[in-house]
Amino acid sequence: MFGISTCLKEVPEEEKDILRYPSRVQFFLIQDFSRVSDRCDLLIHLDSYADKLFLAREVNELIGICELLIQRYCTPKEPWLLNQAGYYSDVPWMIHQSNELIMELHHFLELLKRMCIEAVYKNSLICFWGD
Repeated sequence: MFGISTCLKEVPEEEKDILRYPSRVQFFLIQDFSRVSDRCDLLIHLDSYADKLFLAREVNELIGICELLIQRYCTPKEPWLLNQAGYYSDVPWMIHQSNELIMELHHFLELLKRMCIEAVYKNSLICFWGD
C-alpha cells in the first residue's frame, strides 16, 4: 500500500490516505509491459512484501511512470471514446467500463499520480508498505 509520509514508520491512520496496489494490476504490468521496456521498473517490479521509501527524485519518476502507463493502456484509441474523456474528467477510469482490468489499472494510476503530486506540494515522500 502507498501513502504520503516522511518515513516508513509513519503509516497514515485513515484508510482514505492509503492506496492499495492491486496484485492483479501489478501482474498485468509485469506480464505485458516489462517485456517491452524497463522504464517503469520502479513501480512494476516493486517487491510486494518489502517496505520502500521513495525519495524526492523517485516520486517525480513515479509521476512520469503513471503518465506513461496511462498513455499506453488507458488513453482511448477510438475518437468517439476521446469525447467521453471530457465527460468523465473527475473519474477518467470510467471511460473503460467495458474492460474491468483496464478500468482498475487506470483508477490506480490516476490515484497514485495524484498522491505523488500531493507529496511534492507537501514536500513529503511516498512510502510503500508491503504485506
